[in-house]
This record gives sequence, C-alpha cells and structure tokens, in this order.
Amino acid sequence: METLKRTDWWRLTQLVVAIAVSGFIGYRFQPMVANNPNAVNTVVTIFSILAGFLIAVITFIAEPTLQQARTWDELQRMKDTVRRKLIRQKLLFFLYLLTLGIALAMFLTPPTMLELLKWLQTVFLGLATFVFLASFSLPGSLMKIQMERYEAVLQDSRPKVVADAKKAAEQVKKRNR
Repeated sequence: METLKRTDWWRLTQLVVAIAVSGFIGYRFQPMVANNPNAVNTVVTIFSILAGFLIAVITFIAEPTLQQARTWDELQRMKDTVRRKLIRQKLLFFLYLLTLGIALAMFLTPPTMLELLKWLQTVFLGLATFVFLASFSLPGSLMKIQMERYEAVLQDSRPKVVADAKKAAEQVKKRNR
C-alpha cells in the first residue's frame, strides 16, 4: 500500500503514453526509414548531440545538493533524491546509446536480410521516438538544478538573523505536528 501512495501517477501515465505512441510510430512509419539514410543520419546526429548535453546535466546534478547540505545528516537524507535523478538521466543516456547502436546495426545488416532490416528499422524508429519524447524532461531538469544552485547560494548569503528565524520557525512546526 505504501508503494501505491508513493507512485508518481503523472510520470507513469507519461511513460505509458510515450511507449504506446513510440510503438505506433515505429510500426506505422517504418517504411519512411527504409532506404532513407538521410533520416537515419539526422536522428544519429541529434542523439549524439543530446548525449553530450545529457552528460553535462549529469555532471551538475549532485552539485546543488552538496552546496545546500550543511551536515552529514542532511547529505544522507538527500542521497536517495540525488540517486533517483542520476538513475533517470543515466537511463536516458543509455537509451541514446542504444538508439545509436541500432542505427549502426541497420547500416551493417546486409540488404539480403530484409526481415531483420525491417525489424531493426521499426525498433529504431520506435526507440528514437520514445527517447525524443523522454528528452522533453531535460530542460525542466536543468532548470530545477539551476534553481537548487540559486537557493543554495541564497541560503549562504542570507543574513544570520533571517537564517536563525527560519530555523526556529521550522523547529516550531516540527513540534506542533
């Protein structure tokens, strides 16, 4: 029951819709990829760029947390959040690489193996669509990271009186629960 309460239903719905749309597009539009190296090259170029961008995002994920935490205990509490963010970005990065790998497999498959080529093209287009849809979360992730950095710097520069008052208010809140 606890797992159901913690499930992010909106994110799960987005995942199911993205999988369904990607499967449909991969199956329905596979003929548009067949014998069209320009389409495949365009996708390969875009995902290569996105993979590099994602590595930069992954690099920045933990930094705001490290700046924000004041004690070992705070770092421990934030560890799971940072881990979840990193896992999501790492999974997206591996999907980029998988898409590029399938594109390579398409180029290396002999033209005589038509059925295999057709399935590779279908999977390539479906996966490319899915990864493209998943990439829409990148700007939001980057914005959240930058806002966490901003908050950490703001907290560091906050006058001691304000910081002490905020801390006292949080302690009163905890006692009243």
